[in-house]
Amino acid sequence: MSKNKLFGGTRLSEIANSVKERGETTPFDRSASKPVLAAAELALTSRKLPGLERESIFAVDPKRCRPWAFHNRTEAWYTRERCQDLIDSIAKDGQQEPAVGRKLDGDPDFDYELIYGMRRRFACEYTNTKLRVRIIDADDARAAVLMHIENADRQDITAMERAMSFLVQAEAKVFPTQEAMAEALGVSKGQVAKMIKAAQLLKQTAISQLFVDKSAVPVEQAYKLQSLMERPGAKDVVLQAAQNLGRRGEGKDASAVLKHLLSSLDRSRHFEPLRREYNVGTAGRVVVTRNPRGKVTLAFPKGLRGADQEAALSAFAQILKDLA
Repeated sequence: MSKNKLFGGTRLSEIANSVKERGETTPFDRSASKPVLAAAELALTSRKLPGLERESIFAVDPKRCRPWAFHNRTEAWYTRERCQDLIDSIAKDGQQEPAVGRKLDGDPDFDYELIYGMRRRFACEYTNTKLRVRIIDADDARAAVLMHIENADRQDITAMERAMSFLVQAEAKVFPTQEAMAEALGVSKGQVAKMIKAAQLLKQTAISQLFVDKSAVPVEQAYKLQSLMERPGAKDVVLQAAQNLGRRGEGKDASAVLKHLLSSLDRSRHFEPLRREYNVGTAGRVVVTRNPRGKVTLAFPKGLRGADQEAALSAFAQILKDLA
């Protein structure tokens, strides 16, 4: 795939700039035979465009809507406290912006899946009102771009929520490669790789169960820990430390938990106890001991004289070599 190209050879940034600066339609709606949703136009301005024959808005039962498989909000969002702003707004003025979703076939429990708008769905269900949904015809890759544009500037979407969404998309091959995902979403390849690795940490049950709200897990620390666990023998040590935390019920603050796990290898080091003697000159000697925690002690039973300086330095060099 050529550098920075999206659907139809157009870059994501060009779509956004076109919408923001001139209010123009996007390449997504230029097909005469299959007009589809103008992604950036909807996501960035929420203005309905004329001429999109296959774009329809329905008022539906929110209970008949499920999240898209790659939706990037976690269940922790769907509480009265975290949706209070939308609950109040909908109760007062109605739903101002529709959710965006696709029609489902063959699911007895749901009629639609929402690409974005799950908080709107919760608020509508809470207020016992119909949910306005804009129904579109889009494949998963295009849906991922739509969701990314919609949420790009939202402060309430955490970095880990984005990371978890990137991971499930990568595993499901929504985009053929991480490079293609980065290009389509307008994110650097390094950032995509980093976020995917960070989210992989939460696939370790012993670690993920320490967090009440996985969306609050810091990506930077998660990435460092996942990278650390790839070292030989490190994974078992970290997982054991996580299990110990779980048994003690200490897995509350996400940052503190990760800091504890990151330091688990240092705490786990066990040194072979050691006691050796080295000659210092013709008459002196030094006794070297090391305990299981690595503490080294040097003792000079007959003392140390200034005349023994060269001999002592030679002995120290050998001691450091032996302890290395």
